[in-house]
Amino acid sequence: MSSIFKEVSLKQVIADKSQKIQTLVTMLKDIQTEEEEIMRQFNKMTKEARSIEELYEIMEMINYEMSVRNNDKLEIMDEINHQEEYLLQQQGNLEGQVRNALKELETSQKFQKTRSLRQTGRFLQFKENNHNLNMENNNIQSNIITSYDFEEQSKLYDKIQDNIFNDPIKYNTQDGIDETQVYDWILDIDLINNVQLGWPVYISKPFQAKMELVGLGNNNNEIKSSIKWEGATVAVVGLYDKGKTFVLNNLTQSNLPSGKKVTTKGISFKHVDVDSGTQLILVDTAGSYSPVKIQSALSIVEKEATEHFIIDLVFELSDYFICVVNDFTSLDQRYLDRLSRQIQNSSKTFREIIVVHNLKEIETSEILQHVWITQVTQIYSTGGSIQRTKVAANNPRNNELQAKHVLWFKTQYTRHVCLVSDDSQLGLDVNPWVFSLLKYWLKSVFVPVNRSFSVCESILQYATSKLTQYFKREVNVKLIDTDNQFVKKIVQKEADLQNGQLKIPQTNIDQSGLILARPDSFAPATDIIANDKYTIYMDVPGISEEDIEMYRQNVVTIVKGNRKKPYQEEQSDHIKKQERKYGEFTLSFRIPENFERKWKHFGIENGVLKIVYEKDKDDIIPNQFMSQNE
Repeated sequence: MSSIFKEVSLKQVIADKSQKIQTLVTMLKDIQTEEEEIMRQFNKMTKEARSIEELYEIMEMINYEMSVRNNDKLEIMDEINHQEEYLLQQQGNLEGQVRNALKELETSQKFQKTRSLRQTGRFLQFKENNHNLNMENNNIQSNIITSYDFEEQSKLYDKIQDNIFNDPIKYNTQDGIDETQVYDWILDIDLINNVQLGWPVYISKPFQAKMELVGLGNNNNEIKSSIKWEGATVAVVGLYDKGKTFVLNNLTQSNLPSGKKVTTKGISFKHVDVDSGTQLILVDTAGSYSPVKIQSALSIVEKEATEHFIIDLVFELSDYFICVVNDFTSLDQRYLDRLSRQIQNSSKTFREIIVVHNLKEIETSEILQHVWITQVTQIYSTGGSIQRTKVAANNPRNNELQAKHVLWFKTQYTRHVCLVSDDSQLGLDVNPWVFSLLKYWLKSVFVPVNRSFSVCESILQYATSKLTQYFKREVNVKLIDTDNQFVKKIVQKEADLQNGQLKIPQTNIDQSGLILARPDSFAPATDIIANDKYTIYMDVPGISEEDIEMYRQNVVTIVKGNRKKPYQEEQSDHIKKQERKYGEFTLSFRIPENFERKWKHFGIENGVLKIVYEKDKDDIIPNQFMSQNE
């Protein structure tokens, strides 16, 4: 109550004023008693009066006494009225404060209910006509609290469940939300090596109606898609549970499933029209470093390898990237650094990453300012600058267009903006304008004229390339039909299956420095000497040349080996000490271009594998040519 009743307790104010009024009323009663006594004296004196003159004097005296007391009563009544007016004023102020407090409480309850719906994945941010993203009503408000009440929200939720999500066959239902009917196309890559059995592809009814799948004879039901999408491909990426889908929803007025109880599957696609004219192809992902279900000793390695494959696949598919973070941790920085390096080494037109700091727990400007300084400006203190851009957005409090300046931070390869809790008063004052700035950036990105994008063809093309690169062997994939018209599969072709099972590579060091290693593998110690020859020395005790497999891919030499245990597996239960490493290994070496791509010699001597490359003869300038030019 201290926020309502400031400094002096209202109870004390009422008590003081009541006591004063009670005193004044007592004074009135005393005066009334005196007046009654005067009247008794007047009656007695008039009976005893002997003449008219004496009676006249008695009346004058009584009139004077009554007049004095009447003036006193008027003054007391004025004071009582003043005190009552003061109390009525305080009562009015109190009623106003109570109304404001109740209004704030109601707003807070709505915020909390919105937050609860959002976390459970049942919050529908935008009205029903936004599901097809034909933005006929440009004045749709971005916040449920000011656009329509929760009763309408519940009715809308039930209606959309019945009309949109109510599919006879549900593939991934979370409390009635079937994301396979909200996205156009979902590639569910659970594990990278499951491509031998097939990665499920879920297709929504509207997309299936437009895509006109064309069969290719009886080639194992292999199919291709004739549908082409126009517009830029934007990927929202980041670590697990950072709010990527929330950002997508607000950028495109979609109702993509999001929340604590909803996990985006694999790679999900949706074609949208933003602000009636800007075509975008959204690419949503499950996020890296998500929880792993432990089913074997390789579960974590296989999951991380799959996540890295998805990132690489999305990188090839996308024109530009929005990276969503919460608190900007070193793991986020490492992830961002890896993505930034990839972009700088690519031929993409837009070579900056938009970093959205989704500070979904922050509700005060003071904390926002602190996080902005400690997690953005101080981190890039020597390589960035604060920018201010004026943008217009609908004010969710009154649904009127309003212009504001948005602060953002620019580095050589990134742009940083901050969002706060969307379920707070600060969120109403900040988030709409941040999203307006993001939309402005998206609409201004250059996309080749008449460029069209086929989800199916692009996935097949890049998946084949990346799988071959990843497993160091040729892997080809195709899209096939299943018994359900809304479910396809991307599966490894039969010819490639004859080469055996796909195994997660034993060692893989990516550009961020993360190392993936199987528990049944080891990495031999290696030395490299480069002078007139390029020589690799590798410790391989206990391994013969027959256990080594070597091959090359362009300028990369791949060395595989297997060190077997010198004792039987049955003896493992009797091991008292085990320090030696056994199992498979795979190492890759990029040979400098001034040396031959094919090794000149390799062999094992005293447990050391030696690989020798000679200088490329085409790069050696003959001595007689040098003499002629001197």
